[in-house]
Amino acid sequence: MTESRRKSRGFSLVEIAIVLAILGFVLTIGLKSTGAYLSAERRQTTVARLAGIDAALVNYVAVQRRLPCPADGTLATGLEARTAATGVCTAMATGVVPWVTLGLSEGEALDAWNNRITYRTVSAVVAVIPGGTNNGFTSDQALDMTNCDTAGAVGTTTELRALGPSLQPVNTCVANGAPPGCSSVNLTLCTPPLNFVINRGLAVRDGLVPPAVPNGAEVMSPANGTGAAYVLISHGENRGGAYSRAGAIQTGSPVNSALEEINNNNQAIQAFYMDAPQVDPDGVNHFDDIVVRPTLTSVITRAQLGPRVH
Repeated sequence: MTESRRKSRGFSLVEIAIVLAILGFVLTIGLKSTGAYLSAERRQTTVARLAGIDAALVNYVAVQRRLPCPADGTLATGLEARTAATGVCTAMATGVVPWVTLGLSEGEALDAWNNRITYRTVSAVVAVIPGGTNNGFTSDQALDMTNCDTAGAVGTTTELRALGPSLQPVNTCVANGAPPGCSSVNLTLCTPPLNFVINRGLAVRDGLVPPAVPNGAEVMSPANGTGAAYVLISHGENRGGAYSRAGAIQTGSPVNSALEEINNNNQAIQAFYMDAPQVDPDGVNHFDDIVVRPTLTSVITRAQLGPRVH
């Protein structure tokens, strides 16, 4: 065989196979890297949208002195579902961000996976924590602390405040020795400020510890009382427990862990919600929910409705 014929022979099957294997390996690594990049980018986009919703909620509180009720996630109205006379939310179990009520576009109330963001707060006169006094945040004037007296003291007598079907005793407030200044129907008259926030709000658990009883009794965290004013939840890349833009509840892929099940939409308000670090591998500790849960005090402060110094 001449030199020119050997040069024009081309690649052998073995050589082609090796090249294809290398190309496949490179493409696999590239696709994984691209997938990880897209996932991280979507999380960043979702975090930014959650921050925008959080700001819109605070602005709403500043004007209305209460939180809005959630919109119904099965519908495309974007309006809070609320009974005006009582302030009770009528679609909490299917609640999503009420984008129209907040002055947002529909897209601004979706996460980067095109699902509606779950929204939970405390409706009027609902006792989330057994035995607590979790008067709701959606009734008129519910988040106005401007009448609280920073120099006030808690009196020694008690009064009864209606709490759903039962009556719960609460401390009567006395402002600097004056007659009781606490009303059974208006928490804004409570003084000192601690009386306004204690045992109110939603409880949120940190960490990757599956609870034995998801709906069991839960102690408010922190123990001195101020829980979350509301919880915003993107159900993440696996989408489990979210309402789609079309109003359908999503099944997780991979399936939700027990931790994520607690945050699911389309269920009654929970005794507590979960917030934990991101864990991507499938399994009992999988967690890709993105949670925003500002304290009651922080929302009131940012809305400039904090107590005045008398």
